[in-house]
Amino acid sequence: MADILVNITLIVIMVGIGMSLTFSDFKNVFVYPKPIFTGIGSQLLVLPVLAFSLAWIAPVSVYGKLGIVLIALCPVGTTSNILVHIFKGNTALSISMTIVNSILSPFTIPTVIAFASTFFTSNGASVEMSFIESFTHILLTVILPAMCGLLVRRYIPKIANALERPLKWILPLMLLIVFSIKIFWGGNNTNSCGTLTLDETLILTPFVLGLNILGMYGGFFFAKINHLNKPSQLTVAIETGLQNTAMALSVATTLPNSCEIEKPALVYAMLTFFTAVVFCLIHSEVRIKDIKS
Repeated sequence: MADILVNITLIVIMVGIGMSLTFSDFKNVFVYPKPIFTGIGSQLLVLPVLAFSLAWIAPVSVYGKLGIVLIALCPVGTTSNILVHIFKGNTALSISMTIVNSILSPFTIPTVIAFASTFFTSNGASVEMSFIESFTHILLTVILPAMCGLLVRRYIPKIANALERPLKWILPLMLLIVFSIKIFWGGNNTNSCGTLTLDETLILTPFVLGLNILGMYGGFFFAKINHLNKPSQLTVAIETGLQNTAMALSVATTLPNSCEIEKPALVYAMLTFFTAVVFCLIHSEVRIKDIKS
């Protein structure tokens, strides 16, 4: 039930985001592809290297190390799109990166996990992901809702203009609702393997936060050295540093010792949305008063 409410809320949010965009925004992303190539490069190169480095030094089991790497392979989707929109990044770039990386993930995740499993355990792990299932999810929760918003903006601009001001505070409120559901309702049945202990949380926290924070800064500077503009720098940073823990938990269930592999994602889910908000407040020109006004 919690997952259904979260997905419905995210769909409504994406319709609202779509109403702030135009078709030319997406055209520019692909006519001038440097930002999207930079962003995908950051996600597929910078973050996995960082994850392997942190996993290597983390004082956890080999399956905990595999869990840290797994987080880095799961593109976040709608949450990053919403944050980029609220903090005035390049929303069209964010959505485009979500689509491209979600299409690639059924191929990249099994490949890298097999390598990481051999690297850390000397026993390769097999992961099966459905391309159709992955693409259908992103189609229903990102592409179609955003397209609906775009069509409203184009053909019924009076509605889009009338909703522009209310959506500035409705969207952050709905995002808060999503995370409240995930943390206080959905969290009770997320870990089917038992309780995550305080000691495990304290050990994992520096490494999952390192993956999150260093990932954001890695993406930020990777975009900067590729001379992207400031909104695109912020976008690449958030898309690189904020990952999809729900996908990580789902993939973990297909692997041996899944309970250990899940634990880094559980800790990551509790902390990293808030660090991403702080990062946006530091590196964007938007302040809390601007969101409310």
